[in-house]
Amino acid sequence: MRLSQTPQGRITLVYAALVFAAVAVVSVYLIVIVNNSSATDLEASLQRQALLVRELTVKLFGSSPDRARIQAASVLAAEFSESRVTVFGADGSVLADVGNSPDAPVASPTAPEVITAFSSGISVNSRTEIAGGQEQMFVAVPIILDGETVGVARVSRPASSSDSEIFPIVLAIIFLSAAVVILSVGLAYLLARRVSRSMEAAADGARQFAQGDMDFRLNISSSPGIEELADAFNQMASNITRQVRDLSSESNQLSVVLDTMADGVIVVNGDGQVELMNLAAEWMLESQNRDALRIQLAEVVRDHEILQLVAEAKDTHQTRQAELELVHRRRFLNVIATPLSEGDDEGVLLTLQDVTRLWQVETTRREFVSNVSHELRSPLAAIRAMTETLQDGALNDPHTAQDFLARIQNDVQRMTTMVNELLELSRLESGQAPIHLAPLNLDSVVGEIESRFKVSPDHERLSLETKMPDDIPLVMGEAGKLDQVLANLVENAVKATGDGGCISISADATDRWIEVKVSDNGVGIAREHLPHVFERFYKVDRSRRDGGTGLGLAIVKHLVQAHGGEIRAESVEGEGSAFIFTLPRAS
Repeated sequence: MRLSQTPQGRITLVYAALVFAAVAVVSVYLIVIVNNSSATDLEASLQRQALLVRELTVKLFGSSPDRARIQAASVLAAEFSESRVTVFGADGSVLADVGNSPDAPVASPTAPEVITAFSSGISVNSRTEIAGGQEQMFVAVPIILDGETVGVARVSRPASSSDSEIFPIVLAIIFLSAAVVILSVGLAYLLARRVSRSMEAAADGARQFAQGDMDFRLNISSSPGIEELADAFNQMASNITRQVRDLSSESNQLSVVLDTMADGVIVVNGDGQVELMNLAAEWMLESQNRDALRIQLAEVVRDHEILQLVAEAKDTHQTRQAELELVHRRRFLNVIATPLSEGDDEGVLLTLQDVTRLWQVETTRREFVSNVSHELRSPLAAIRAMTETLQDGALNDPHTAQDFLARIQNDVQRMTTMVNELLELSRLESGQAPIHLAPLNLDSVVGEIESRFKVSPDHERLSLETKMPDDIPLVMGEAGKLDQVLANLVENAVKATGDGGCISISADATDRWIEVKVSDNGVGIAREHLPHVFERFYKVDRSRRDGGTGLGLAIVKHLVQAHGGEIRAESVEGEGSAFIFTLPRAS
């Protein structure tokens, strides 16, 4: 991979360019300063030398210049300064010209620095001139004797003579600059590589954290800045992890609360899609789509009244409530649709309360009042009629009086039995009739039922069979209550079985239970009546006047449940019925 394609490479190239530019600027600045300093030093040196020549030659002019001595002084000055020394007379003649190179131009009094020196009095002028391929620097000063300019002393030297002096300095600057650039780039690369690796580690950690690894933390110690970044990232990760876990815990708690609620809860968004549905709602609506995400409410709720209620809540932005019946399940629901927010895209919170039990209780209450009124009205009306008849004179007829009194006694006995059974059923339902469970031999209870059956004159047309295993275990029960259960079931079987019929009592043992069955081969019970046979006052055939109150099976059910068991009915119409109940084993 090319250097410029890596993060540390890009950082290094940028840093190298910046360092190179900075070093280049500094190097050029230093070279310019060195050159300017060298030129200044050369000019100052030539000025001193020119002044020295003037001092050596000023006494040699007198009334007329002493050419020989001026030449000798110039030679001495030229040798001392290693420069070209030229002395001009007042008339512009060249009195001495020492130290010039063979290819140097002839000294001319019209040179700019000579003219300036003659005309400006005590003045210094310098210029450069290309001679023999070299740049020259000239410095001329006037020679003044008794206040009169009698000549000009000029000193010159090639400008390149200073280059040899500054060349090592410039070369040193260049080498130092190159070394600084190389070291800086290397150091920048190492730092960039270290920082880049740290940043890549931080980026990888951020990606890993974003992918769900909430326990990941950065461990970077490359530099203070990166360490601070890693510490900030780890602190942020810890805070996010804590918040996510808190939210998850709250979500789990809310989920548990929702799933254990008896009321159904459905949250519908503005697009009519189900976002949340608890177990109670799934059970009430018999929906299998609870775990599906973003499904339409119409796919979950098949009842148009609920859908209409949700639409009304969204349109009116007000809570709507209705009680309705789910026909396919014969279940009654109290449905409340509550808008969740303002605006056109608001969702709806749908709360479903199962009021089937309340409805059944209310229905049972109405039926109970109606049944009790009906059951008591007939015997009371008959007693009243017979009493009035006796009062009107039938009392004097012994046969009629005895017949009426017997009927009155039967009706009173029937009403007394009904009242007693109602009281017993009420005590059982309210828990005021406790059951005292103890190990009990079921054979003895069945034997007592069999003995009473055989001696009863009403049972001569029927037969009773008992099929009890010899090793049947003991059960946990109360003998009197179990006797009442079996007696009721046998009596019902007698009423449903015609002449020559057979009633059977059998038992079977499992690991925890004893299952007792009372069956007959009578008329049987239609399928639609089976779910209701244990309801109070319910009679399969209300046209028959069998003298029953319709409370016997309800009492049986409560007695069995008080023992910790369950009871059910099985029947085929025209073939017979069977009532099966369970009792807990004693061991």
